[in-house]
Amino acid sequence: MKGVSFDVWSTLLNVDVFYKEIAKALSELSGRQENEAFSSIKRAYTAVKNARRRGAIIGEDVISSSTSIFLESLPGLTKYELYWATARAANTVDPKQLLLDGAIETVEELDSNGYQLAVTSNVIFWPGYVTRILLDKAGLGKYFKVQVYADEAKSLKPDAKPFREMLQALRVETGSCVHVGDSPQEDLAGALNAGLAAILVDWGRREIVIDEKLRIAVVGSLREVPGVVKRFLG
Repeated sequence: MKGVSFDVWSTLLNVDVFYKEIAKALSELSGRQENEAFSSIKRAYTAVKNARRRGAIIGEDVISSSTSIFLESLPGLTKYELYWATARAANTVDPKQLLLDGAIETVEELDSNGYQLAVTSNVIFWPGYVTRILLDKAGLGKYFKVQVYADEAKSLKPDAKPFREMLQALRVETGSCVHVGDSPQEDLAGALNAGLAAILVDWGRREIVIDEKLRIAVVGSLREVPGVVKRFLG
């Protein structure tokens, strides 16, 4: 049995679209300008990503740890207001706008080719089940046999633990699985750390780079993923 695992945000779904919807909800709640709220959210997102790289996020308590860092860039906002705005955004966002180019077509093609599909994804300040809902609303959820999120695994990529849990649940051997994501640190390094092949989506890249010996590839779009998966897994 062969499997393909995906990161979610900035790989399948557009995180900026979701953040703009959160900013809209925060504007309604607090009277902030939407553009100002969105800029603050983007700064906070960058702060959380940097904290991950430094190992400053507590794996056993990913949501609370990430939320604390996130709120430092959003002065005057409480975690409960942030969670409310996120819930509102999950209810109001247009799922079609969330989808990145080629997401549906790529997942459908891999599914029709007989690969077992999974998600292995980090989280920011909302739990994995919110992302499950959004994937379902966007028409992708039905294709994934397994979805593993950092708050549930109590460990963040690039640690191998989320990948091991995904492989165990998918019942696929390490050498028979490819992980697809947009982050060199979290997805590429994480997959290799767990013994998987890795495909990095570097949006807009003109040429595919493949190293079959290292089982690494860099592509410019999701539409190029199925061909590379076939080269790695057959």
